[in-house]
Amino acid sequence: MRIQVRSKTWLEVDGKFIIGKHGIALLETIDKLGSIQQAALQLGCSYKHTWGYLKNLECNAGVPILHTWHGGAARGGTRLTPQGRKLLQSYKRVQKAICTALPKTVSLV
Repeated sequence: MRIQVRSKTWLEVDGKFIIGKHGIALLETIDKLGSIQQAALQLGCSYKHTWGYLKNLECNAGVPILHTWHGGAARGGTRLTPQGRKLLQSYKRVQKAICTALPKTVSLV
């Protein structure tokens, strides 16, 4: 019998949750689509929940993660700030190191 090894990774500052796997997927989707609303739709989340998550992320991180601009003739949009890109890269680097270090399975016999 082989047992699979799993781990869950999230980032905190002073014990406050910043971001986990689903938040990373959200940032990647926002980066790809340039829209919080479109990212929320694609990931099956409400805009209200998504906006609250992102505000909590920025508040706990203490740095701006997103740059947003409002509509008009050129329409609105969203992009990651340099700090947002660094957060995304850091999480991926940590996750890769964890996955590399953990065994894939363990045996009971």
